[in-house]
Amino acid sequence: MIFFAATQSYRNTINASAMLFDRHLHSLADTLNSLPIGTIDKTANARSMVSPEDNFIFQVWHQNNMLLSSPGLEKIPFTALKEGVREENIQGLRWQVLAHFYPQTGYWVMVAEPLHHRVELSEEMVLATLVPLVLSLPILAVLISVAIKQGLAPLHQLAKELQTKRADDLSALQLRDQKKELKPVVETINNLLARLDLAFARERRFASDAAHELRTPLSVLRLNAHNLEKELDSGSENLLLLKQGVERMSHVVDQILLLNRTNPEHFSVKFEKVDLYKIIQQVITELYPQIAQKQQHISLQGQSCMMQGDDFSLRLLVQNLLTNANKYSPVHGQIEVSLNQNGERLELMVEDSGPGLNEQEYERVFDRFYRVGGDRHPSGVPGCGLGLAIVRHVLSLYHGHIYLGRSQRLGGLAARVVIPCGGMNA
Repeated sequence: MIFFAATQSYRNTINASAMLFDRHLHSLADTLNSLPIGTIDKTANARSMVSPEDNFIFQVWHQNNMLLSSPGLEKIPFTALKEGVREENIQGLRWQVLAHFYPQTGYWVMVAEPLHHRVELSEEMVLATLVPLVLSLPILAVLISVAIKQGLAPLHQLAKELQTKRADDLSALQLRDQKKELKPVVETINNLLARLDLAFARERRFASDAAHELRTPLSVLRLNAHNLEKELDSGSENLLLLKQGVERMSHVVDQILLLNRTNPEHFSVKFEKVDLYKIIQQVITELYPQIAQKQQHISLQGQSCMMQGDDFSLRLLVQNLLTNANKYSPVHGQIEVSLNQNGERLELMVEDSGPGLNEQEYERVFDRFYRVGGDRHPSGVPGCGLGLAIVRHVLSLYHGHIYLGRSQRLGGLAARVVIPCGGMNA
């Protein structure tokens, strides 16, 4: 904007100076026309050429007779006898020329001034106009910067307050020296935080209460199914389906509780130093009866890896990964688990010899209640589609990531988990 203003000022100054110089030429012509001019003295014009230092040159003509002329000019018109202001080359120099006819006297008066004089004077006028503006730019920039900084100070304060808030802190903002311009924004943000807090609270209560309330009737169903098994033939297909349905429902309720508990917005615990390798060993020991039931072979490679973490959440992470590998690997299948430390990161790899997943399913399987093929999974293994959603919840606590792919050795699914050694504080 300032550059445009300076450019426009330059153009206006140049135009104004040109008009001023043209008026000066007209004044000179009027003066020459008013002089008492006799026949020219042919010996007066001693110089052979005009000088570049001349401020102006002139000629006065009357009926093809030159009555008056500047020294050094030939006795021919130095411009055409035609009204107007124009540029001409006279004796190798560039001049601004005015030719004007006065009917009262019958004179053609021609006046010219060096063009470089005009340019120099115009530049001086432009500099006189623009230099104060240019010199004021740094001061203007400082003033604008200070004004903007002061105007944006409340927003910076608000941004700083929001950045220092914890993810689970939905309390109202309390700003020091709150400006009246910022008050509507703060009130709107506080209202939004209050609504979010209520929404999270309702979600926590609903998931927790629903799961707990379902446990009681499920326990009753499990007890009744056990009593029926004693009264009826234990090989009854309907009784078997009833027991499977009750166990599946119990599993879904437990998974919902775990999903709610591991939600990053709700999870709060003090991390401590734990050995992830020992946790994996303990989980394998707990799940070994299920693995042995399918006559699967499981191996663990790695070494002790210490990290900042929570025993419950890490155990849940490993348990869901190994349970998936056990479920979807066939009888006599293989499961390989490896743990390595790479710099400041721990890498946990769980591979199996199951059918694996199509590449387009790698992201979908982390959605809640999503199962490949729906309830009719090709493997026929029952599930609720929450295991990998819980895994991702846990990893978000540790700023970790999980990558799915095809196992090069076993042909099934390969799940690679990367966790910073610093855990939640990394």
